[in-house]
Amino acid sequence: MKYPLVALDIGNTCVPQCHDRLLRTLGLTALNAPVLGVEPWAEAFHQFLLGYITEDEYIEDFHRRFPQWSRELIYTAHVAYLGKPIPGMPELIQEMHADGSHFVFFTDINTLHFRAFRAISGEAFGCVTDCVGSNEVHAMKPSNEMFAAFEEQFGVPDLYLDDRLDLIQAANARGWHAVQARRDVAELRRELGV
Repeated sequence: MKYPLVALDIGNTCVPQCHDRLLRTLGLTALNAPVLGVEPWAEAFHQFLLGYITEDEYIEDFHRRFPQWSRELIYTAHVAYLGKPIPGMPELIQEMHADGSHFVFFTDINTLHFRAFRAISGEAFGCVTDCVGSNEVHAMKPSNEMFAAFEEQFGVPDLYLDDRLDLIQAANARGWHAVQARRDVAELRRELGV
């Protein structure tokens, strides 16, 4: 089956999100992080995701809250949060692209993680050059603003891939054709008929 326009999530769809790696980089574990009150996704992170503060402002806020870590280590920990591409996903995207699918990233993202994603994945997702991101729309999925921004720029996609079931349900309720992307890419291929 062909899908001319595809909306594509990044985190846990293209690459895994690895919270434990972030903690390990800071010398923490899931057990002692809560005791220290370390939750990287504090209010400043949400402001960063929404594009209201810069990368430097976000790192500075994190360092202010946890001065025991250098700004460089904080940055490195955030890069470590993303893993290498999910096996089979780059090949699927590249094959669909070669067959005529135009992919657009549709993602809650910030500049730090988007740059890290590109560095980690190399050319794996190089065929995807367009993006509708929360940091530019100033809203996050499943808000109407995010869906509307995608539709205004590209139209209603023929397919939307995301790992989160709540986002799949919200997209389907809006009239999009959304399919949950699981780590089993062979199963995803069967579901998509590609």
